[in-house]
Amino acid sequence: MRSTSIALVGLVALAACGGGEGPPGFDTPESVLYLADADVWLVSNIHGAPAAKDGNGYIARVQPDGTSMRRHWIQGGTNGVTLHAPKGMAVVGDTLWVADIDTVRKFDVHTGAPRGEVAVPGATFLNDVAAGPEGAVYVTDSGFTPEFAASGTDAIWRIAADGSATALVKSPDLGQPNGLVARDGGLYVVGWRDGAIYQVDSRGTRTDLLKAPAAQLDGLVRVDGADGAGGAWYVSSWAGKCIYRFDAKGGMQALPRSFEQPADLGFDGKRRRLLVPLFGQDRVEILPLP
Repeated sequence: MRSTSIALVGLVALAACGGGEGPPGFDTPESVLYLADADVWLVSNIHGAPAAKDGNGYIARVQPDGTSMRRHWIQGGTNGVTLHAPKGMAVVGDTLWVADIDTVRKFDVHTGAPRGEVAVPGATFLNDVAAGPEGAVYVTDSGFTPEFAASGTDAIWRIAADGSATALVKSPDLGQPNGLVARDGGLYVVGWRDGAIYQVDSRGTRTDLLKAPAAQLDGLVRVDGADGAGGAWYVSSWAGKCIYRFDAKGGMQALPRSFEQPADLGFDGKRRRLLVPLFGQDRVEILPLP
């Protein structure tokens, strides 16, 4: 168990401190997921190279008030867990699904115990995960080699309840899909290579929505209005070193703050906080929203 240090100044940095589990902070944090039922944040930590099968990835379980965290709640190499470079996460029922290079791994969302895995044929860089309204799980393959060249495996995969994985759409034209959100209207996706924001329907048909001013888009979250009306999308961009906000009418603006390597965003709906993992700085920053 490790304590955390938080200083509210409009924008908050969250990092571990003290204890005896190694250096303070996280280890290449890639994604943050808020679990409303448990009122905790999960932070996936690659802990090494993003495509290395080194078995040392882990998921931290963090108290939102910053008082404590279980840094190695799920840890590769312990308790029968295989976890190399965990990235996006999603929950269906009581199962946590985690993207891990070429496999989506399953864990009990309450205990962290392993519950099996689904290998995705031909995948090279599974990235974000989303739970579909029909109970299926969707995952992007961003199409990277270990050297970060394009592998050409760009795809969005659908994993059915029986564990079968099929490509909903697969093409380099997807622009190295990264962040993924599932809603009743379909899947919403951001592209790393070209900075595109687009929608994919149940047949795999793509509809372009917007293009960000800078590319290397990573995280994508939808935040509904506090009164239940309106709302906006938030997108992280490595090339822009920023978080973009865009609304249903198509307007887009960068938030007035620079971020180095902002990865897969999370959103704490109870506190209305945008959770920003900073990939290369081993910390998560918290952005209060109106």
